[in-house]
Amino acid sequence: MQPALLALLGMSLSFAAGTWYGTGLGEDREYAKRAREDALVTQVRETSERAAADAIAKIKPRNVTIQQEIQREIETRTEYRDCRHGPGGMQLINEALTGRPQPAGGGQLPGADAVGR
Repeated sequence: MQPALLALLGMSLSFAAGTWYGTGLGEDREYAKRAREDALVTQVRETSERAAADAIAKIKPRNVTIQQEIQREIETRTEYRDCRHGPGGMQLINEALTGRPQPAGGGQLPGADAVGR
């Protein structure tokens, strides 16, 4: 074989070996990086769990009896000026307030000209 061909073959083999070795180093670096990140996540989790457990342990329940008169406000005049219910909703509200069923249509008859047209 010619020396130039041998040199080219040697360079090709050394390039392939270097690439293969470099790829292995890159994988090793990635595994080491992931291991460092996993260790850091584990450490942070343990620290936060320990801090939460300490904070929960410091909580002391207190039972307090409050002795004062109950204040009640009863509104006797309710106005529905801002009411935005439809006819069906108003019918249900009126039924709930009065305790008896309301007639369909709210108790109003249709106009006289609505029948013929």
